[in-house]
Amino acid sequence: MRPPGRPLPFYFGPSDKPLFGCYHKARTEDSRKCAVVICQPVGHEYINCHRALRQLAARLSEAGFPVLRFDYYGCGDSSGNAEEVRISQWLEDISTAISEARSRTGLVPVCLVGLRLGGALAMMASSQRGDIESLILWDPVVDGKSYLDGLLSLQKELLRFRPKPRGGYKSPAYLDIVGFPLPHCLYTELEMLNLLTLTERPAKNLLFIQSEPATGEKALRDHLSQTKARLEYQRLEIPQIWLPTEDGSLLVPSEALKSVVSWASRRYS
Repeated sequence: MRPPGRPLPFYFGPSDKPLFGCYHKARTEDSRKCAVVICQPVGHEYINCHRALRQLAARLSEAGFPVLRFDYYGCGDSSGNAEEVRISQWLEDISTAISEARSRTGLVPVCLVGLRLGGALAMMASSQRGDIESLILWDPVVDGKSYLDGLLSLQKELLRFRPKPRGGYKSPAYLDIVGFPLPHCLYTELEMLNLLTLTERPAKNLLFIQSEPATGEKALRDHLSQTKARLEYQRLEIPQIWLPTEDGSLLVPSEALKSVVSWASRRYS
């Protein structure tokens, strides 16, 4: 018998492209009338943010929300390989996760929580679907080119402290970015990503959390304020948890987790 509060790992979605997920059941008798789906970052940012997002899922569960965390196709423990991934596939994965959350809980209202590239994907999926109740964007990637420039800069910085391999192998199919493959086709798609081009309102309720000024985020805030969504903006003095730390530790910014849970709870009291 599974101990109370222990997340349930399982596979779901199409039989030919199963996705791996962890379901956190609401831990109160009076559960909130909204399911939460967490859209994670990718690559090394996925690893660095994993502990914080798992803690976020646990806190939302304690507050009465059923929560689904999942891995995109070609990522984590889901099926597929990195060379096959495309943005369109990841958007489809988010829709699959939304359907799974609704089926598992019997709830129609869904709140998407997206961090970094997961935030960009969550906003894109929400804008396409038009049926998402609430959306929480935590330091979302606004401009794909700036995002890629940051990855390449980090890669260059890290390589300064590592011995250079002799005649290093370079794959014609992908780039190696901080130990994770980035297919050239996906690189091209990410280069064109720009949340400011989305014209549809992504959700009725929006929370935008920003840890520090970044490229395009002020423009995104202005853009979102014109969509007639109920927008709340929070500037929090918290670390950028997706970046490597000197000692390799994984940071959990309690202030951000508390803000997410508090904001969601106020809307589904």
